[in-house]
Amino acid sequence: MGMDSDTLFFAAGICATALALTMLSVWLQNRMDRFLIGWFIGMVLLGCGVVIYSTIPFEFTAVTASGFALQTAGFIAVYAAAKLFVGKRMNWPATAALFVCLSVPVSGLIVMGFEGIGIALYNLIAAGLIVLTARLYWNARREAPTSITGVTALYLLTALSFMACAAVLVLDGKWSLDHRPDNWAENLNAIMAIAGITGIGALSLGLNQSRVARRHRIEARTDPLTGTLNRRALLDSLKMDHLQPGDAVIVFDLDNFKSINDQYGHHAGDRILCQFAHELRSILRRGDLAARMGGEEFVVVIRQASVPSSIAIAERVRSAFAANQIQTDQGPVPATASAGIAIMLPSDDGFESVFRRADSALYRAKNNGRNRVVTELQVVA
Repeated sequence: MGMDSDTLFFAAGICATALALTMLSVWLQNRMDRFLIGWFIGMVLLGCGVVIYSTIPFEFTAVTASGFALQTAGFIAVYAAAKLFVGKRMNWPATAALFVCLSVPVSGLIVMGFEGIGIALYNLIAAGLIVLTARLYWNARREAPTSITGVTALYLLTALSFMACAAVLVLDGKWSLDHRPDNWAENLNAIMAIAGITGIGALSLGLNQSRVARRHRIEARTDPLTGTLNRRALLDSLKMDHLQPGDAVIVFDLDNFKSINDQYGHHAGDRILCQFAHELRSILRRGDLAARMGGEEFVVVIRQASVPSSIAIAERVRSAFAANQIQTDQGPVPATASAGIAIMLPSDDGFESVFRRADSALYRAKNNGRNRVVTELQVVA
């Protein structure tokens, strides 16, 4: 014996509620991913709305209308979650206004006895919100083409099932109904809702886990203060893409940094480190690397750079950093940096030997008065 649409919709509501609890548990473990709480709210609203619609006697029109209002709110919350997932901001007052504009006509028609028109309008609204959600994911498919294409396809198929429900009601021509619609389109919609909830939920959780793993990889490779690579990440990168003869290694060190920390405080010192990292990033080309080696020491690897071009790059960083002094309550901080440069030669056995020569050049820059660039051959003040 086949199941009727009420049973199928009830099952869809239970699936939505179960997925909501899953999303909540994942969000509680990592509260940075705000889209999960949006999904949780959306699934709770959808689950409650569908259960009310499928279990409460249809003649209680006010309750039936509230079920559709909850479902509309649920689809809006899912749309909001999708916007958060792709990095867009939400305008919450506009979202609340959208809910009122969409739910009031549907609820009003149902309460006034025009159930057929009201439910058909709801199906079209749901389809529209689902299509808009699918569009958000499709535009962000570069992040994970296969998974996001799957999510988009499931959303669009679900939207088509809602459109089919609306079409059947319109073609039937009954403005008023004395029972819930029960036809092939309703059954298809319920089945598609179950498939969509489970499929989209699984793919969304997979996408979130991929993001978390990627974020952890980035955190493991990145200096948390300056956003540059850390020492380990630099060395790992050079194991994968070795230095070649003609590559330049520039070692920078901020002058008198301990004195700056003592005089202006560690907060000012942190701002200076971030400012210097910003100057480094501004000169990087594709394939170049910048890393904080620890404390106030930074290393830059410039691919295929001559001695004159390496000097020009280091000098640009040095002069820009000296010119862009940060402001504190005690006045501007006169921060400067020194640099040592070495070019990899065919006789070098890897990064460490080039780094040692660049570090020796840096040592000479410090001894020669600081705030200057030194190569293995010359000093540039």
